[in-house]
This record gives sequence, C-alpha cells and structure tokens, in this order.
Amino acid sequence: MFKNHPLLLSKIKMFSWRLALLAGFLLLFLIIYLDSQVKNEFKQQAWNIPAKVYARPLSFSLAKRLTLADLKSELALLGYRQTIKAVKPGQFEQYHNTLVIRTREFKFWDGTQPEQTLEVTIEDGKISQLKDFASRKAVNFLRLDPLPLGSIQAGNLEDRQLIKLQQLPPHFVSALLNTEDKNFYSHWGLSISGIARALWQNVSTGKVRQGGSTLTQQLMKNHFLSQKRSWWRKFREAIMALLTEIHYDKDTILEAYLNEVYLGQGNRSGIYGFARASEFYFDQPLEKLDLSQVALLVGLVNGPSLFNPRKNPERARQRRSLVLSQLLANGLITDADYRDAQAKTLQVVAKPQTKTSRVPAFLSAVKSELRQAYSLSTLHSAGLRLFTTLDPLLQKKAEDALSRRVKQIEKNMAENTPALQGAVIVSDIKTGDILAMVGDRNPNFIGFNRATDAYRQTGSVIKPFVYLAALSRNRQFNLLSPLSDESFSLKGSDNSLWTPQNYDRQTHGEVQLKDALIHSYNLATARLALAVGMDEVVDTIQAAGFERDLPAFPSIALGAKEMSPVEVLKLYQVLANDGVAVTPTGLIAVQDHQGNLLQRYRRTASLKFEPEAVFLIKYLLTQVVEQGTAKAIGETFSGQNYAGKTGTTNDLRDSWYVGFGEERLGVVWLGRDDNRPGNLTGATGALTVWRDLFKQLQEPGVDLVIPESLVWAFPSAGIFSFLKQCEENEKIPFYPEQVPANYKACD
Repeated sequence: MFKNHPLLLSKIKMFSWRLALLAGFLLLFLIIYLDSQVKNEFKQQAWNIPAKVYARPLSFSLAKRLTLADLKSELALLGYRQTIKAVKPGQFEQYHNTLVIRTREFKFWDGTQPEQTLEVTIEDGKISQLKDFASRKAVNFLRLDPLPLGSIQAGNLEDRQLIKLQQLPPHFVSALLNTEDKNFYSHWGLSISGIARALWQNVSTGKVRQGGSTLTQQLMKNHFLSQKRSWWRKFREAIMALLTEIHYDKDTILEAYLNEVYLGQGNRSGIYGFARASEFYFDQPLEKLDLSQVALLVGLVNGPSLFNPRKNPERARQRRSLVLSQLLANGLITDADYRDAQAKTLQVVAKPQTKTSRVPAFLSAVKSELRQAYSLSTLHSAGLRLFTTLDPLLQKKAEDALSRRVKQIEKNMAENTPALQGAVIVSDIKTGDILAMVGDRNPNFIGFNRATDAYRQTGSVIKPFVYLAALSRNRQFNLLSPLSDESFSLKGSDNSLWTPQNYDRQTHGEVQLKDALIHSYNLATARLALAVGMDEVVDTIQAAGFERDLPAFPSIALGAKEMSPVEVLKLYQVLANDGVAVTPTGLIAVQDHQGNLLQRYRRTASLKFEPEAVFLIKYLLTQVVEQGTAKAIGETFSGQNYAGKTGTTNDLRDSWYVGFGEERLGVVWLGRDDNRPGNLTGATGALTVWRDLFKQLQEPGVDLVIPESLVWAFPSAGIFSFLKQCEENEKIPFYPEQVPANYKACD
C-alpha cells in the first residue's frame, strides 16, 4: 500500500535504518559496559566477605585453672559433640573427670595446629594431666579452635567464606555439574537447548517462569543482577555469560560460582558459597564432607528454602536422594557409594552456630580499634580474620550478672518501666586484654555502647588517684597522716562557691589518711587534694592513662569529671598492675582471608608510678573491701583478699564499682540514660553486679607482697604487741623511716 506513497516509504526506511543504527550503538554500549563490569569484578575478586571475628582460643596447659563445667560449656559453644567414641574432629568422650577431645585443625596467627586427640584430666579446678591420647606423651600446650563471634558487615549482611577448587572433597565437582550443568566444560556460557525449553515454557504461560540457566548465567545473576525475573534481566545475563566465557577459563568461573551461590539464611545474614554453607549446616570445613553431605549441599542450589534440611528434612532427604541417583545413573559413583550415602542420616547439626553479632558492644569496640589501621570497605569486604581477646564463657557470665541483677533491683524498687541501664568490662590485669564487655542490660542490643560511650561522673572511684598523688610524696604523707574531715567552702574565680559534703552529711573531725579513703570521706579527700595541689592530682590521673582534657578544678577530686567505663578501667589497670600501664585492647592478630598474618597486636608496658606508692593504694583498696564501703564483698568472699572501690554521684545518678583480684579487673556502672536519679549507691547497685559475676569465677585474691623498700608494722601498744609476727587485721605498710614510735616493724 506504500507503492503509491514513495516519499512515505522512503521515510519509513530511513527511520528503520536509524532505529537499527541506534539500537546497534546502544547494544554496543551495553556490551562495553557489561564487559568492563565483568572484568573489573573478576580482577578484584570483589565478593563481599565480611571480616570474621573470633574469640580467644581456649588453651590447655598443666596446672591451668579450669573447671570441668566450664570446659564442657566451651565445647558446647564450639559445637563439639559428646560421643561414646570420638572418631572425628569436633567430638569428645568423658570418663568421670577426664575428657578425650578430638580437636579440629585450625590456622592460628602463629601457625597451623593440626588435628589431635587430647586427654585432659581436671582435679580441684585445675588441669592435673594433659596427654596426647595416642602416644600417651605429655602435652605442654594446646588450643581449641576459637569460637566465631560474628562478622563486621556492611548493610548487605552476606556471610561468606572463600574456597579454592583444590580444596573440594571427592565427588563434589561431578555432583554439582551433573545436577546443575552437565555441559559446563563444553558450552560458551549459554545452553541452547535449555534456552529453547525455557522460552517455550515462558511463551506458553505468558510469564518468565524458567531460565534454562548454566552455572555461568547463575553466577552473573547472583553476582551482578537482581533476582527479579524479566526478559531484560535474562538478556543482560546472557550477554554477561558470553563475555565471561570469552575472558576467563572454566576453572576460574567455577571457583567464582562456588563462592557466590546462595545456600540459605542465618539469623541475620544470607549464607553464600559452599564453604560457609558447609560450616552452617554440618559444622565442618567443606573439604571434610562425605558423599551424602556433598549431595545435600548440591541439592540446596535448586531451592535453599524449599530443601532446608532443618525446616524440611524429608524434602531435603528426597532431594539428596535425587542427586545421588543421578550420579549413579551416569556412572559417577559406584553402587556401594550410593548405598552407603543413602543409608546415612542428614548429619545436619541441630542448631547453626550463631555467626552474627552476639557480642555487639565488644564488636563495636573492636571495630573502632581496627579503624586506626583498616578502612570500613576493607573490614566489610576483604574477608579479614580477626582474633580477639574475648573469653566467651566470662562474657556470658557478665551478661547474665548484669541482666539478672538489674531486673532484681527494679523489682525491689517496684519500677514500672525498665529504665535502669548498665555496663560491665573485665580485663586481664597483666596484659590489658579485654575479656568481657557488656554495653546494655540486653546483651544482644545493637546500638549505644555504654561500656565505651557513656560518659558519666565517676564519684568516689576517682579518689584513689588523689591518695596516690599524696602517697607518692613519701616524706610528706603516710597512711597515718592526719586529715581534717570538717566542712569548708571554696570560692572560684567566677565567684561561685564550692561546698563539698560527705555522703551522710556528717563530719568526722580529724581522721587518718587511710580511714579517709577506706570510708570514702569527701571532705578529707577534698582537703587532701588541695594540700597536694590540683595540678599534681590532674597529672596523676593523666599519667594513669586518662587522655582527654582535665581542667584542674577541685571538684574532680570527688569525681565530677565524666568518664566512660573503659576509661575508668584503663586508670585502675595501672593500680592493679603495680604501677605498670598496659593499654586495654580487644585484639590479638589480623589475617587476610587466606590465613596470612597481616598484623600482630603486641602488648607494651611502661612504669608510670613507683611500686611502693601503688602498693599502699592496693593495700587501702583491700581494706575498703574488708571494712569500708565495699565490705559486702569482703563478707561474701571470706578468706579472699580482693581490692575495690565504690562510687556514687550526686542525687544517686550513678552507681560504680571497680574491683580486682590477682588476675582480673572488673568495672561496673549502673544508671539511667536520661541522667535521672537511679536511687542506687555504688554499694547497693554496681557492687552487687560485680559480686554476682565474680562469684562464678575462680579469681585468686590480691597477693600483697610488700616491696623490699617498705615494711609491715603494727601498733606496739596494742593487744597483740607481745607477738613477734603481724596479725592480718593489725599490720600497716610504711616506709621504714615513717614507722611511728608507737608502732613496731614486723619480724
């Protein structure tokens, strides 16, 4: 009909050519764009692999303090299973107080520890025997594989672990290709028969229902494209598959697929790649799987939710059977292999190990520490392996102690709303290792971390540093130095009046220096700070490790300066460690995703105060527990020599307790986020949490080994003056030249 309209025909032809040319240019542009995208991703191996965070590994050595209950709890956390005979890694046997443990191989920061069968005997809370079960030879030191704590992730919440082709177990490649893509090694990324089959189905139904995808196409869809089914997505998927096949060999593509494929959903993260799926479902590395487990994993590719072995075990079993029967039909396994695999249970662990943020406060602190050396993109996607100092058993005990006690306090107060909050930090005194950190009454809360970010007035927990400044002047002050505990006022440069008061609003006249700290007298402490000089008090606090600005106002001697629990921990670390400062840290080492060491976090120590002055403070803190504001601890732990200090701020807004034994230091804070009164003193609040926690620990008391330059002395006119040794409740440490005339040095 266009013959009579040649001009119109010419225009239509011209338009068609232009349209075809434009389409060609657009197609060329699309191909170039998709090609660059494919090459860039393969070049960078840009799979999102979040940094994996591990707890400290439980180590075994002769005479190490360890209860049988704690050891079994740790094994349970790690997914070790008690059996009649431990024949596989991750299993153990028990014979009374002896465990035979088949440990797993693990690549630590200082080398790979192979599988080993360890025999551990525990008596009286200590390891009494440690042997290699096979050789019967004594073992000096051995570690369990560490507990995965979670991941440092970006918003995509993908949990993945990389694996190489050479690490795959027998039958894995044949099972995968036989089930998903038989012609993988012969096609060019597209299956013509599969496309034709899918096209017919899609056209006949009027919807995009089938894809006829090869592994290469699946890889493109999973890694680059959305899961939404459309003709446009399928078109781009096909082009990218062809481009990938042009640029890369089959093994490279297959390895990428193994690490990319989606295979299930954890609590908060998707499970990507067969290596991570093997841990998620079987609690074993992929290379250790048998044929039945391989078939189950391969069967999940077709529908991770549909064939989820935990939720749909019968469907999973049927799918596994189909994979095995296809392998047998194609001569890829023997009849014996088939029968053996079919006869096995699903072997899936009852509950997946929680790999997500189970310790959010600690992970946020570790992330902040790592940011000094690693970018966020590296932490979120480079697959780093982070080894930390966290003790998972101690962490659980700290979480429980805080949660239970806060609920009990609120119940006793008849509180209608759970407004009381808290934080707990526990560290190793000698190394500064952070062993536990809780930043919320709900330990799984992901958000504001009160352990590191809640800056609150410290109250009396700061007082020992006023006394440390004074006792460092050994010619001017000793434990018997008289102090006035009478009221006074001080006018500031702005004409404001500072009038400190004791907690009980009483005065006590002239008191001895030791009693002023033991009973936490504000007036005597404030007068002592002024006598020493506020600049020197500030210098002492900053020398102990406080890094922020600290103006020399008299009120700081009574805890007016806001500090976070971790800052308080750092200060007391010096006191507990005999004047030696070690910076608290949660990190041991960092590896790349292949297990190569990137960084080792070495501990550094420096002497900040003379051991003699620090010893005098430690002694006073044991007396605070024995007879002072923390005597509830002394009454609870009769016979143990713990040290500690309570802290209470104005209007009962903050409740603090800091305490330590010979090895571990614990800081507890309780209060309200809105800074309203919590109606708790340090003794009625935070101290009770500390006490609940340390009841569960085998913490030895402070060993008050007196420095050689000091002497113990006791009142010579006292009832025990005829004795030639010092009684525990009488002796006091002095420099020899300070011993008063009415005191006698111990023999």
